[in-house]
Amino acid sequence: MAAYQYGLPVPEELAREAAEAGVVEAMTVYGIGLGNRGLLDEAEVWLQRARAAGDPMAAIALGTIRLNRGELDEAERYFRPVADTGNSGARRAMEEVRALRAAEARRVPRQPQPSGHSTPTPTPTQAPAPVPAPSVSAPTSPAEWAGRILLRNLDDNHPHVHLAMAVLLAEEGRVERARAFLAAAVGSGDPEVLFWISQMHIEGDGLHAAMPYIERAADAGHPVAQHTMGALLAEAGETARAEHYYRLAVAAGHTDSCLNLGVLLRGRGDLDGAEAYYRKAIEAGDVGGMNNLGNLLRQRGDLARAERWWLRAAEEGNTDGMVSYGAVLAERGEWDAAEEWWLRAAGEGHPAAQLNLAEALLRKGRAEEAERWARSGAAALASAPVPDMPVPDAPAADTPAGPDLAAVAGWLSGPAGRGDGDARAALDLLGLPDET
Repeated sequence: MAAYQYGLPVPEELAREAAEAGVVEAMTVYGIGLGNRGLLDEAEVWLQRARAAGDPMAAIALGTIRLNRGELDEAERYFRPVADTGNSGARRAMEEVRALRAAEARRVPRQPQPSGHSTPTPTPTQAPAPVPAPSVSAPTSPAEWAGRILLRNLDDNHPHVHLAMAVLLAEEGRVERARAFLAAAVGSGDPEVLFWISQMHIEGDGLHAAMPYIERAADAGHPVAQHTMGALLAEAGETARAEHYYRLAVAAGHTDSCLNLGVLLRGRGDLDGAEAYYRKAIEAGDVGGMNNLGNLLRQRGDLARAERWWLRAAEEGNTDGMVSYGAVLAERGEWDAAEEWWLRAAGEGHPAAQLNLAEALLRKGRAEEAERWARSGAAALASAPVPDMPVPDAPAADTPAGPDLAAVAGWLSGPAGRGDGDARAALDLLGLPDET
């Protein structure tokens, strides 16, 4: 259904009727809708039904409810099984759980602070969903985000409070005071503030155009920005700088950077270094690291150990591992067993699995079915990622990390166009031209 796949709106009555008729996707959509209206108990009933039927989005929504309550262990219990299948939304949610735990470990009780002192605080909580559907109980506007920030246990001089005040004052049309708070937030050098502003530039200008702002956040110590810089630089062939940022992100606890750093080192021929970081990724629960380690061991000539890691990856739901392990079985002549693994991966859209499955079916004389899978595999292959090269999880417009600063810029552009010097100064701080 369109509401489930693409996040399109659907009347609640229709979603409820479909849910009551047993449509699993409708149970999830209806549950999320109830949650967004604050009916969390009823929402949980439907989401639990959908989760029991195997729907991953329902599990993410249930985890989000607990994340918004601050129940991190319970949130992880819902996110982790889905993340282990390679689901990008659940993996980002797990990153947020880890970040919140780290922030709680650093947090101190609220005390009066001298001007300029800031107390560390976690990122505003909103777990991402795998489709554009809204997350349960997520902030729906910049003003709501700002209100949640002001409800947190922060001192009045905290840069996050300054940014929240800038958002609220800009919405109220109090441009001069909004500018002062925005200047204080940006001038603080706070990594989260800089990261949120980099997101605004991604929204407005695209990922690569936003690179200078991402770099500023990375240099201020933001792990996701550091990981993103590593991915962008690696893509551009600047491997030495990419390695620098990946190592910073790994040191800050960003576990996805372990896998990317391993790929970079393997490409350079440093197999020992690559293996060490693949193993770090595996220890952190990254199933893709198992497949990559199998590939590396095959390169070393250790086929027996490579096979064991491919099997582990396949059993954990990694489609690359399914393809690799299926190839091992086919080489032994165990085509039926290979076909089973390739069929699972092909069903999830893996192009190499679809092509391998076509070959297996053709051997059995099932030409029509083989042709169908071959066509699917050929069509998907052009857009598939390079094997063993993880797609960078660079933050994009769907990263729910902060306020919609583009909206702030929009609020300021009107008075700026009328010659308001304070509004123009605020736009300059944001790095945006006025829109008039």
